[in-house]
Amino acid sequence: MYPKYLSIAFSLFLATPSSAQTGSIIRFTSAHAMFPDTARVNGHDYNGKHFGVSDSYSDSSILIYVPPQFSSAQKISYVFWFHGWGNNIDSACKQYKLTEQFAASGRNAVFIFPEGPKNASDSYGGKLEQADVFQGLMKDVITQLTAHKIIKPVNRFNINDYDISLAGHSGAYRVISRILNKTPVNEVILFDAMYGGNDAYLEWLAVPAHRFINIYTKDGGTFDNSHLIMKQLADSLQIPFVSMNEDAVNPEGLLQNQKLFIYSSMQHNEVIAGNNNWERFLRYRPLKKN
Repeated sequence: MYPKYLSIAFSLFLATPSSAQTGSIIRFTSAHAMFPDTARVNGHDYNGKHFGVSDSYSDSSILIYVPPQFSSAQKISYVFWFHGWGNNIDSACKQYKLTEQFAASGRNAVFIFPEGPKNASDSYGGKLEQADVFQGLMKDVITQLTAHKIIKPVNRFNINDYDISLAGHSGAYRVISRILNKTPVNEVILFDAMYGGNDAYLEWLAVPAHRFINIYTKDGGTFDNSHLIMKQLADSLQIPFVSMNEDAVNPEGLLQNQKLFIYSSMQHNEVIAGNNNWERFLRYRPLKKN
């Protein structure tokens, strides 16, 4: 059944170091959101704590942010963000300055943020782990953008027509790994999130044109697996990548390298807003190679 939408459009005030900017926000609910989902019909238990359905697994909200620099006349990127444990759409946006950094990046893109396991210790991706659900969500996003006159109507929806990026923090690794080989994804950015899903990531990384950044820390739980992935890329798959420390990252390195593993000395929750990493990873994207 075609989803019914609850939409709210309004201006979001953003303060940047150089100027005040405004962008547009759309909030809606979608049948292709992560939740509710049958696998969490009884909630979820972790480490002796219960996360109930009504509190953590009933919110089907999707947030869309359109930055002030957006132009529908140019090539558009659609960037999806997925939050980690103990967070939600609003808390993650505030804590990590997601929309502020997105606007400051200057990328001609739309930011899409589906609600995940809300304020829960859970990496489960809900319905987005099922085949074709992400594509349904993408179609819903296009419908919303069209209805709000942000983009022109499309004659026929085709998922291959869109430049799609997936990004997220911590537990977001799981839902990203379930999506990226079921739909065309051109870019993945992981913020201390390389906990698992190795086979899926390696399959996707084998495509030379795919842009990948994995920033990881010593104590966030991703150090060993990030190095395992690098070893497999080098030894078994012979896929070129660059490994560097965060203090060596500069615009040239981001623009010239398709696949980057970046070691950060910051803490697990600092790597997104620290050094404006989200902003600069978005801003300095290599030109797509034919």
